[in-house]
Amino acid sequence: MAIGLILFLIYGTHTKHKSRSTIWWTERGRNLIPPTATEIILRQDFLDHYALYRVSERELNRFLDKRFARPGMMLNSFSERQPADAAWIGKATGPMGWKVTPDTVLYSYAASNGGTHNYYHDTATGLTYQESAYW
Repeated sequence: MAIGLILFLIYGTHTKHKSRSTIWWTERGRNLIPPTATEIILRQDFLDHYALYRVSERELNRFLDKRFARPGMMLNSFSERQPADAAWIGKATGPMGWKVTPDTVLYSYAASNGGTHNYYHDTATGLTYQESAYW
């Protein structure tokens, strides 16, 4: 019973954090969130995690440029952003129920281990919804 409760608390609930420095997760999940993010809400599943937080697009781009650049290469994440699919605007996505807005842009990257990381950023509010899947 105790093991079941612990697993539920880890994988079935959301945790709230003022900043990245207050996240108690392993570095594996923490290092995928921009260091300047605030008002962070996290949900961890067995092989992926979801996050909702505020960050300016400029800071998000700085983070993505460093985090996902290939060794010896530079990345310009701003030039790779995509508008949200019009069919998704106004609809909730993911287990956190985040709604895609008309101001949403998508940044999508694959990690060296094959995982995928999608960052849905609302350019008007700075609210960012992140889906990260590990393999």
